[in-house]
This record gives sequence, C-alpha cells and structure tokens, in this order.
Amino acid sequence: MLANVLETSGISKRFGVVQALSGVSVHVSAGRVHALVGENGAGKSTLMNIICGKLRPDEGELRIDGERVDFSSPLDAQRAGIAISPQEINLVPALSVAENVLLGAQAEGAFGVDWRETRARAAKSLAEIDDTIDPDRPARDLRKAQQQLVQIARATATSARILIFDEPTAALTDRESERLFSFIDRFKAAGGSILYISHRLDEILRLADEISVLRDGRLVASLDADATDKDEMVHLMAGRETASPTGRPPERAVADAVALKVTKLSRTGEFRDVSFELRRGEILGIAGLVGAGRTELGRCLFGVTKAESGAVEVFGEPVTIQHPADAIRHGLVYLPEERKHDGIFPLLSIKENMAIASLGRFQDLLTLRFSDMAREVADYVQRLRIKIGRVEDPITSLSGGNQQKVILARWLMRDACILILDEPTRGVDVNAKLEIQAVLQGLAARGLSILYISSELQEVLDVSDRVLVMHEGRVKGIVDAAGATQQSLLRLAMS
Repeated sequence: MLANVLETSGISKRFGVVQALSGVSVHVSAGRVHALVGENGAGKSTLMNIICGKLRPDEGELRIDGERVDFSSPLDAQRAGIAISPQEINLVPALSVAENVLLGAQAEGAFGVDWRETRARAAKSLAEIDDTIDPDRPARDLRKAQQQLVQIARATATSARILIFDEPTAALTDRESERLFSFIDRFKAAGGSILYISHRLDEILRLADEISVLRDGRLVASLDADATDKDEMVHLMAGRETASPTGRPPERAVADAVALKVTKLSRTGEFRDVSFELRRGEILGIAGLVGAGRTELGRCLFGVTKAESGAVEVFGEPVTIQHPADAIRHGLVYLPEERKHDGIFPLLSIKENMAIASLGRFQDLLTLRFSDMAREVADYVQRLRIKIGRVEDPITSLSGGNQQKVILARWLMRDACILILDEPTRGVDVNAKLEIQAVLQGLAARGLSILYISSELQEVLDVSDRVLVMHEGRVKGIVDAAGATQQSLLRLAMS
C-alpha cells in the first residue's frame, strides 16, 4: 500500500453564508499524481489555498507523512515541502527571469546574494521545463506562455516534495505542455507527489493516478484514473444532465453584409498585412499557436495598441481607431484574455461591473436612475443565465464563467455589434464553456458579429462558421469550419 504524503481530513471552510468546503478528505501518495476536478465554484481553489497556507480551515486537519500540521502562512507550507504553480501569473515584472524563479531563495555568497550561482540554479530549473527562455531577460518582456513557464519553474526550483499545479497549461502550446508533462513524469518517478487541477479532462486522464471530484464544496467521488472516462467525470462534476457539444454550430443565416473589413493591417513585431472580412451574424474563429499574433491583433482592433498601416471599415464606413473609446463608439468591443486583471473591476458589485460602460443612459441631471439600471441588469442576468446570489454581491463572488458572462452583458448593454473575444472560455469548466458558446451562438443568430480567438483548435471548430489561421503574425488561410479538422488547422498554423 502506498504511503500518503499529504492528507486532508474533513476540511470545511465557510465565507459568510457560502459554504465553500464541507468535510473534504483527499490524499496524495508518494510517486503519484492526484487530480482534482470540479465545476467553477466547486471548492478546488479554496482547498488548494488551505493546503498552501493562504487560508486556514474552519474544521478538519492537514497531515504530512501522518503528522498533523497547522500552516499559518504560505511560508509554513513551503518549509513543509509544498510548492504551487497558481493559475494566475504572479511574477515581479521588473525583475529578471532568474530572480523570479528563485525569489526569496537566492544563493547566498560571502557578501550577500551570489548572483552567478542564483542564475545557474534558475537556468537549471528552467531547463527542466523550457530551455529557450533567457534567465537574464526581464519578466515583463516575456509572452504570457513564457511567464507561465517561469512560474512553473519557480515552483519546481524549491526542492519541494509536493507540487500543486493549477491550470498550468492554460496558456501553453502543445509542445510546451508536453515538456511539462515529461517533467511531471520524471518528478513522479523520483517519488514526488503532485496535486493537479485542470478543466482539460484529456490531461487529467493522461497524467493522473487518482481523481477526486468536487461538487458544491463536497467530495462526491474518488476515481481510479484507469477505470473512468470524461463522460463519467463530467456527470459527477455537474450532478445533473449536462450540455452536449454538437460538434458544429447550429445552422443559421449569415448575412452578406460585411460588419468588419480589415485590409493589410500591420504592427511591427506583432502581425503583418492581416486582411479579412467578418460578416453580420458570423462567428469567425482566429486560430494559431502561441506567438501567432492573435491577441495582438484583437488588442489593436480595439485601440489598445495602434496599427502602423492598413485600414479598418465598420459596416462599410472607414474608421480610425486610436483608442478603445473610438472602437466602442463604433460598436466594436473586446473581452480580454486576462479576465481578472483586465476585464473585471474586483472592488465593484456585479451590478456595477455590468452597467459601468452604460452609466450615461441611466443619468439624469444630478443622479442615476438606479431602479432602471437594476431592471436592465436583472434582465441580462436572466437572458445570459448568469448564476448569482444578488446583483449587489461583489463580482469576485462569481465563478470564472459567470464573471465572463457579466463582462459580455456589459457590452451588450452598450449595444455592441462586433465582439472580439480573446480566450473567452479559459479557466472555466466544461459546462460553463458550453453555456458560453451557446450564448454566443444565440447572439450571432440575432445578428451580432464575433471574432473568436482561442488556442484550443477543437473549440474554434465547434463554435465558428469560418476559421482564420495565423502563423508568426501572418494570415495563412481562411477555411470553412465545417470542412476543417484540428489536423488541417495545425498544418496551416505551423506552415
């Protein structure tokens, strides 16, 4: 019988009236990968934060090697041999990669920090994950995927016996993910223990030995990874009949009218001579590997950055977009990849987050018509099936999928007609993803035009009418989604 390195026993945690965890018991054995799955709001992050010392449980206990431990801070957990690579990027932008990897654990020399040894140790940890990142480069200059890899390297550099990975591949390419999986295999073979959290169920089945399923803060099943499949996991996570992807968008009419026309748009170092047309009521997927220029194109179209050449037309009218306010005025809006950093206002309520772009419509001479605002917010909560308690609750009380719906409703209230969505389902569970896609299909059927940027090729195929494929900042082709496959898109994306 395998020895349990980490155990949680009867862990419970409440936040106000919300019972985040209720009597959860899981164990992680030596040389094993234990996966934790569940819908957004199931309690995974709360359990992870308790294990890492960020939160303390109301009830229950943690044990390491059979001995009870009581962490009062993340440093206590680190000293006990636990390290985490969180989903959200948490690097110091001005510091170098090496300094970030060994932050707080730099090599000591006779006269302070031994920077040569620190750099050597950081380079060694980086090489385990990705050997193409320069340890001397400032963290702020890295792509999102590279920052994620540095964060993973930071966790592995601590000589921890227990590693926790929270959605580690969300921003990674297939190649980068495989490098991480190879590291996990080596770490496991050396006797290390891993707690792995992901919404990508194929990864779970590839890596895990045991799987714990959480639902509404409770442990509902403990599964042998070799004896289960995705359908069983989804059913246990949801506890109800789940939505099923159709594999293709439902048939709907796409108008001949061109909502957005982009001609030879260029920005040095990001993309070059990008041209395409987006029709009214169409969902145009934008696919490509990390570094292809997809996000950069979306940000430029919204005016976050400025194009150096090229032209943009909205419903046949030439427009100049120098600032997001210009884009919004023309009915073109952008939902960013980094929802928590760039999308929500974390200190504001659900109602305030949704209505913030439309306050002028509810403004009288000296006051706001709060009752009108509340009615419209409630209408969009119902239309988009947003799961909330009260509209006055903080936006941070919602799961990632419901936060995304609130941001989407924000722009629908502003009468947007062209939506640019950058990784709209990143970090949300299977059913939330299908719900968001169904909402988008409904919006397109009512005439909205959508640019759908995603690194998941099957997701692009499932939701789009056509797919524009980019590689190193250039358009490599535009294909009908109905006749395309992941393999055909990948061939274009790598050509």
